[in-house]
Amino acid sequence: MMLSIDERDLKAKLNEHKSLIGVGSVGDGIANLIAGIFYILTAWTTDGLTMPLKVAFTACGSVIVVMGVAAILSKRLSASKLYKEIIAMNRRASSLIAVRDGADEQANRYLTYYDQQWECWFLPNHSSSGSYEEDKTKLIGYMTSEFKIPSDAFDVKFVGTSTNTKWSTEHQEERTYDYRLYLASVTHLPESWRTDGEFQVGSKRCRWMTVDDMIADPKINDINHDVIHMLKDSI
Repeated sequence: MMLSIDERDLKAKLNEHKSLIGVGSVGDGIANLIAGIFYILTAWTTDGLTMPLKVAFTACGSVIVVMGVAAILSKRLSASKLYKEIIAMNRRASSLIAVRDGADEQANRYLTYYDQQWECWFLPNHSSSGSYEEDKTKLIGYMTSEFKIPSDAFDVKFVGTSTNTKWSTEHQEERTYDYRLYLASVTHLPESWRTDGEFQVGSKRCRWMTVDDMIADPKINDINHDVIHMLKDSI
């Protein structure tokens, strides 16, 4: 698995746990333990110390011993825990394609499909790949194979990018997504697609939706608020 993590975020995460990585804090704990024992021994083996000084040295030594023991016995940061935290920082690169009906009277509506895992209507999407040109070529192949749109029946152009961190209802964790948005205008649609309701394309349930339709749908707006407004602001 290839990860995409911002270098600044990784440095911040490692700095957050620097005292728990390696043997630094254990070494400090051992040093404190030795120092505390030394204070206590000094208090009771040094001639001429008054009782108040003996008590003070003993109390100070005891506190240092407790700090040392706590540092040694404290829960360490395991490699697996750190790995999981770093994995959680992974940025998911996703390319979205806003397929717009080429007919003039319906040019403000976009193709969506029902995603079973998210239980929500989505714009067609695919994992981003390489450069924008490589990505666009891959998206055209995806739309042709999955949505049965002939490659010569639509034009694809790059619109913009956006990065958002949000809760993934599918994975039950917070994830960061790097979006690339493309616009495709379809010039020749199958007759069965020209409908105001749902229609089937292979195994996918599809429907046309305007941006206002998406905003008005509570589930879509909750899960993909960022995507909807990216679409609204960019096109």
